[in-house]
Amino acid sequence: MADYFIGDIQGCFAGLQKALATVQFEHGRDTLWLTGDLIARGDDSLSTLSFLADHESSVRTVLGNHDLHFLAVANGLKNVNPKDNLQPLIDSARLPYFRDWLRAQPLLLALPDESGFMSHAGLPPLWSPKKAKKWASILQESLRSADYRQFLSEMYGNKPVKWDKNLTRQEKITFSVNAFTRMRFCTKSGELDFSNKSSPKSSEANSLIPWFEFEPERFDTTKWVFGHWAALMGETQNPNVIGLDTGFVWGNYLTIMHWQNHQKIQISA
Repeated sequence: MADYFIGDIQGCFAGLQKALATVQFEHGRDTLWLTGDLIARGDDSLSTLSFLADHESSVRTVLGNHDLHFLAVANGLKNVNPKDNLQPLIDSARLPYFRDWLRAQPLLLALPDESGFMSHAGLPPLWSPKKAKKWASILQESLRSADYRQFLSEMYGNKPVKWDKNLTRQEKITFSVNAFTRMRFCTKSGELDFSNKSSPKSSEANSLIPWFEFEPERFDTTKWVFGHWAALMGETQNPNVIGLDTGFVWGNYLTIMHWQNHQKIQISA
């Protein structure tokens, strides 16, 4: 019985199957933990989502920004991004099922040994794990509610960029969605930056820092698993902050990690 973590699949079904075969994953015995962005840019989002939903007893996943956007598209609130390969999903007779399955998934999961958490993008500046649990619960309740379409229509926006207790409730919701699913860099004062997707080693990063370098002592006793940031290639320089998106959809690798021994295996695109 093992727990395996995989970074962003992005609809790359063949890569997912190869990774599972490599570790001899067995449904009913092992558990698959996913960092979100299950679908979108890869060539077979339909098979990917079908497989995961049909094996839900073996799957634990958080939602990523692409998953949330698909929910908005599937509800007629947004148009399909031309860069995404979502039309087969939209045209599928199982669309209502996929829609409901996705919106039942959380934004945050406790790790198997309760040593920390997993979210798609990370833990934002000025938040404790306790605050992350609170706002993940609020977002999850909104997604599961009868008026979830209103939540989906109002979740978009790049502001506010910094957490403040005096923000309106809607501002806090927008910030929380961005923190859980879109964040990469922040300023040293804790403002989120959405314009830069590069590596921290890039000159483009300038005075920005990765979110996990803001008050890094937050991770002294709390582990955090995340995806989302392909340019990072898993390099965080902190053993308690574990990045698993290694850009398979962009021609790099799909990383699968055995949680109990932290061994990582990389599947080439």
